[in-house]
Amino acid sequence: MAHDISWKSESFFKDVVARDLTLEGCDSFTIARFNIGKANEKTAGYMSFIYRVSIEVQHGNKDQPPAALTYIVKEKTDQAFGGDLCDILAVFPKEIEMYEKILPAFERLFVDGEPVRFGPKMFKSISAPFTVIVMEDLNRSQYRMREKSFGLPMADVKNILRKLAQFHAASVVYRDTNGAYSDLFSEGVISERTVDALGRHYEFLYSAFVQSLQERNLPKKYLEPLIALDKRLLKACCKAQVVDASEFNVLNHGDVWPNNVMFAPDDLLFLDFQTTSYGSFAVDILYFFITSATEVICDSFEELVQFYYQHLASALQQLRYEKPIPLYTELLQQLKRRGVLMLPPLSEAVAITMTGLTEVSQMEMITSDQPEGVELRALVYNNPSYVSLVDRLIPKLFELGFLDGSNM
Repeated sequence: MAHDISWKSESFFKDVVARDLTLEGCDSFTIARFNIGKANEKTAGYMSFIYRVSIEVQHGNKDQPPAALTYIVKEKTDQAFGGDLCDILAVFPKEIEMYEKILPAFERLFVDGEPVRFGPKMFKSISAPFTVIVMEDLNRSQYRMREKSFGLPMADVKNILRKLAQFHAASVVYRDTNGAYSDLFSEGVISERTVDALGRHYEFLYSAFVQSLQERNLPKKYLEPLIALDKRLLKACCKAQVVDASEFNVLNHGDVWPNNVMFAPDDLLFLDFQTTSYGSFAVDILYFFITSATEVICDSFEELVQFYYQHLASALQQLRYEKPIPLYTELLQQLKRRGVLMLPPLSEAVAITMTGLTEVSQMEMITSDQPEGVELRALVYNNPSYVSLVDRLIPKLFELGFLDGSNM
């Protein structure tokens, strides 16, 4: 019976183990130990539950020692924060296609030089009667997340930009060869279809963000364009994300920040391809800068854009891209025209992360009109570290032309 089936069983992982160990049909093994635990401190991720499955395998050939294996499992659920968006955004079909088809194809493009990897391997996926993805546990290969969820150092920022440039270049060459991406990748998190669902959360927090700036008497020349976006921020972001075929467009990861990057001593890989979408490269760059390199970009914004551009051009040349490589000045203007895309993560993700909120109950409470919600927002937007960062960053973004009122 369908209701008796569960992924939380040894039998479900038999073919996973066989594929992982590249065992042939005649190779026998038994699962001697099976355990399901948390993948990290929190079982609940954004829009899914995440587990680490530990398995001890005994080989039929007694001469072989037991193998200790671990896997990461992502399970679809409406109980995680953002779980109600799973179907609207088609996050699991999108991520399955990325792991199963697109990432391997991107990696195969790099036939010259050192092999390039972009993410973990997927060993198994199933969409009925439950939806799960079973992936490689990168900890087995000595990949680790950074301890901080914001404010990465310059070395990490540049290494991520280098890998992101390769990912973007591969996406362009792949599309030129194989045609347009499927409709799954036609929109990211913020789109006309999600404005109503996201409005309560993002618009509410942006209003609180703007109010905090008013209370600190931010200069009028900065404050007025930001106030003008109150209650219409997501609509402005939708407009900024409309694909212009004359510009440089890529397949964006959609959520590059420290918790979605794992580092090895000489490499890094991306996680969570749930919000991947096709459009301007600016979507990834601006989101990454704000969520991960906020302190660094205050002094080195253009240096980092130039660094990304150099590695993008190099990757396109390596992949024998046949069209003209866009000019640096063209890409810089493309970024500036979409500066408004920095405001949702700045007023939401950065503020929440710097305050250390992680519980689902806190994420739900932060938009509440109850006294507890008001108190929580005051804690978030009056956090001294966040206030210091924002008061330094906002003038810089205006000075560079990223928050010019005409662009919003």
